[in-house]
Amino acid sequence: MPHQLTATEARISNLTACLTPVLTLLEHLDEAFGPPFVQPIIKTTQALMDGVQNVKRNKDRCLQLVESIHPVLFAIVRIHLESETIGSLPPVILEDVAEFTETLYKIYTFIGTQQDGNKIKQFFQQSEVHGLLTNCRNGLDQALKVFKGQTALTVLTNVIQVQSEVEAMHKELMELISTLSEGTVSDQSSLVWNSPDLYRTRS
Repeated sequence: MPHQLTATEARISNLTACLTPVLTLLEHLDEAFGPPFVQPIIKTTQALMDGVQNVKRNKDRCLQLVESIHPVLFAIVRIHLESETIGSLPPVILEDVAEFTETLYKIYTFIGTQQDGNKIKQFFQQSEVHGLLTNCRNGLDQALKVFKGQTALTVLTNVIQVQSEVEAMHKELMELISTLSEGTVSDQSSLVWNSPDLYRTRS
């Protein structure tokens, strides 16, 4: 009999399926324009996807934090696509992206405190862990509020919606790149649409 996923395992599976395509989209954006903070956002989110699977305490809280990330990731891609200056953002919006990146680091730290054998937790008292969780939630709420005011915030509830949105945004990104003169962006051959690549599950 095939293994029946628990509710938590199903949430983690859905989380991975939703985040993987948008991370690939961010990678394409980074390859094309190299905007600030995108690479740290990619790497930290990948680490969160791995880390949340090893959480031993407060797993529901940890999952809620990571599940709240993808609307902001979509918003960051959208803002780059809509920017008046192709491939870059105004300083005030960059500050918002930087603050969100810092929030991701805090979430990564909090998740580390909920894992057995993780050295991070030995540096925190229980009250500090609670304060860190509060900071993570406040940071996510602020990011959702800020980016909602700057672009259409995409809140997707299933993988099919994610795939549809990613395909549309990838098409926009490719069209944007094609409007630039040759040689102003990275080799476009690495950005050729590849559906299996876009939806691959990261190991």
